[in-house]
Amino acid sequence: MPPEFEEAFQKNFDWANEYVLKHDKGKNKEKIVELDYHSWEEQFAAVQHEVENENFKLDNDLQLFEDVWSKSNFREQSDDDEHLDPKVWESEFGDYIFEPNNPYLKHANPFQEGMRLMEEGGSLSEAALAFEAAVQKDEKISDAWMWLGNTQAQNEKEEAAIRALQKAVEVNGNNLTALMSLAVSYTNEGCDHQAYLTLERWLIAKYPNIAISNAPMHGVNTHSRVTDLFLQAARSAPEGQGMDPDVQVGLGVLFYGSGEYEKAVDCFVTALNTRKDDYLLWNRLGATLANSGRPEDAIEAYHKALDLKPTFVRARYNLGVSCLNIGCYREAAEHLLGALSMHQTGLNGDSGVNTSNSLRETLNRTFLMMERKDLADKIRSGSDVNQFREEFEF
Repeated sequence: MPPEFEEAFQKNFDWANEYVLKHDKGKNKEKIVELDYHSWEEQFAAVQHEVENENFKLDNDLQLFEDVWSKSNFREQSDDDEHLDPKVWESEFGDYIFEPNNPYLKHANPFQEGMRLMEEGGSLSEAALAFEAAVQKDEKISDAWMWLGNTQAQNEKEEAAIRALQKAVEVNGNNLTALMSLAVSYTNEGCDHQAYLTLERWLIAKYPNIAISNAPMHGVNTHSRVTDLFLQAARSAPEGQGMDPDVQVGLGVLFYGSGEYEKAVDCFVTALNTRKDDYLLWNRLGATLANSGRPEDAIEAYHKALDLKPTFVRARYNLGVSCLNIGCYREAAEHLLGALSMHQTGLNGDSGVNTSNSLRETLNRTFLMMERKDLADKIRSGSDVNQFREEFEF
């Protein structure tokens, strides 16, 4: 392995372990997905083989590696800034970027159309266009921004999701759904501190009595403080009534952020007892299972999410990464190609300005693991995904 690549790998090993947490990726990034040390070693070895035998250039990959790491530096803030004004770090993501020539701008009620697409299992990319048109017509509708953010997150476009969700809570600081979704997206992007503060904002809005009775103590770790608040909220359910599933989701995110995956699994399972058909929860459970070393269970959870929501791009992406990590490269490629194909819209058949680098990057690595540099070259060049249909089923 070239010395500069070895240095980059060692320097960024922590990031590599979390990369597809974008299960995230998602992800959970899964963004919550589970590329482990050995998987990355194998992938880098495959790239090295290309360098030594076919003079394959690594400049772009190395730059990507460093760029992602540098972006995460601002996220590692000390506990001294636990009450930092959100505007200071929200500006890191910038303003939302709208698609040009959006046909839904001519629609009489684009928000209603976006909701119809989501409820009827339509294209997430089309729904996102509808919600974009809705907020462009009236930027003061918090729920429209929230739905735009949630749709982009499900579509494996995390940064666009964060920009929209930030706007949703800017318009309405008590939008509980937007706050919880934003905390999850921050976690997927490795912004753990911001995630904890956002969860605290959620708890203050929904359980003000608990928040008021627990004034912050100097020197207490932010994660510990917020986790304790959520535990108190979980215990506050009246006798005979089930615990608030949203509290369980928040606890799951907190435990996930601290690497306590088994506790996070318990929280998501508890929430699913109340919301058995919540495809987002099934995906989060899958990501957490993957990171706790239970790939077969993770794959089962992803399939459940996709049964409930076949157009759920993030779950398909996470399923592809799980297949990649257990050596099922062809299956991984087909899931990733399927996810990528869902980004196409009626706008010239492309994926728009809000793209998902994680999908193409992971697909590129998959093709390299298959020793198919010809396919990797095609995907890196941005080729139309439909040209792969002759060789893969998706």
